[in-house]
Amino acid sequence: MKQFFDTSVLISAFVEDERHHDACVEAVVNAEHGVVYAHGLAECFSLLTGGRLSIQLSPADAARIVEANVVERMEVIALDPPEVMRVLHACQATGARGGGVYDCLHLAAARKAGADELLTLNVRRFVAFAPDLATRIRQPRGSGCPQGDR
Repeated sequence: MKQFFDTSVLISAFVEDERHHDACVEAVVNAEHGVVYAHGLAECFSLLTGGRLSIQLSPADAARIVEANVVERMEVIALDPPEVMRVLHACQATGARGGGVYDCLHLAAARKAGADELLTLNVRRFVAFAPDLATRIRQPRGSGCPQGDR
């Protein structure tokens, strides 16, 4: 099964005191075929080095975590400029603005990869932007992670 990982799941897997850490670690570790959007690498790095998290890693440590846990273990999908522009033009129809645009780009990457499952902690938002993928979008299940949005 090909599983697409949103940045929210990766960050929760990497940071022990994140609310859904256990379930997200379990999902990342047990992924048969993990897939991420290339921009998600930069999002993870940004959050690990100075985002909203309780920790702030050095750039070298953050890069090592992203490389070892994502780049070396998962397929990284990029979107070319025409694909990105199709998503940006579609934002009018989906109502995506601001940070929601990045969610739409993640969804486009998941479609491009042919993901069977899309894992995110932002289920409602992903479903709102891609109702056609609603049956494939879910939050990681496991210890410490009730179903629903955060």
